[in-house]
Formats: sequence, structure tokens, C-alpha cells
Amino acid sequence: MKIYTLSLLTLAATFALFLTACGDGPALTADSFVYNGHNFGHNRNADFKHGVRDGCKTSSGTYTKNHALFNNSNAYHTGWEDGRMHCKGK
Repeated sequence: MKIYTLSLLTLAATFALFLTACGDGPALTADSFVYNGHNFGHNRNADFKHGVRDGCKTSSGTYTKNHALFNNSNAYHTGWEDGRMHCKGK
């Protein structure tokens, strides 16, 4: 009986892990910010979007960064890092 219970638990855990791997980032909604084929989430402000565009340009070989915004706007900083990481190789 213990082996049967253990097998069922193992199967259930494996199935649960399989389902968590199906996600492909944030869900696409009407207010999603999609840039260069990547969904960067919803409700993104102008600084974040600016940062994503600059980060994407940087990852493609054209270094682009607004240093004042990078140092003073968390949204721009996060957007720049996300853009640089997600657009790499595109």
C-alpha cells in the first residue's frame, strides 16, 4: 500500500510541475506592453517603456541609456534591464 501511495504522490507532483512549466510569461491583456515580440506585462508607465526600448537597443549593439533616468527612476531602470535581457539575440 505504501508503494501505491508513493507512486500516486510522485505522479501528482510530476503533473503539477509540468503544469507550472506551461506559462510563457505574463498573460496578454488589453493593456499589455509588448515590444520586440516580448510581453513586458501590463500597466507599464512611460519610464518603464522608455527603459525597455533603450535596453533592447543596447542588447542589439547600439548602447542607449538615459543615465539620469537610470539612476533616478526605478521604472526606467527595471525596464532597461528587462529590455536588455529579453531582447538579447534578436
